[in-house]
Amino acid sequence: MESTGFGIVVLLVVLFAPALSSLLKSIAFRNRAAGKAEMIRAKRKSNVQAGKVRRTGKRGERG
Repeated sequence: MESTGFGIVVLLVVLFAPALSSLLKSIAFRNRAAGKAEMIRAKRKSNVQAGKVRRTGKRGERG
């Protein structure tokens, strides 16, 4: 009887592994994006405090 329970657990792990992997990749992507955004904000803040503010046009930094 116990081997049947073990088999069910293995089956569930195999079935949900791709979804769990996708979820973990999504969380990692969001964490990296949040970290990059924080670095950009910190850099801009330090530039403003140092007086190195560069004015941009209506389209931003691209032109």
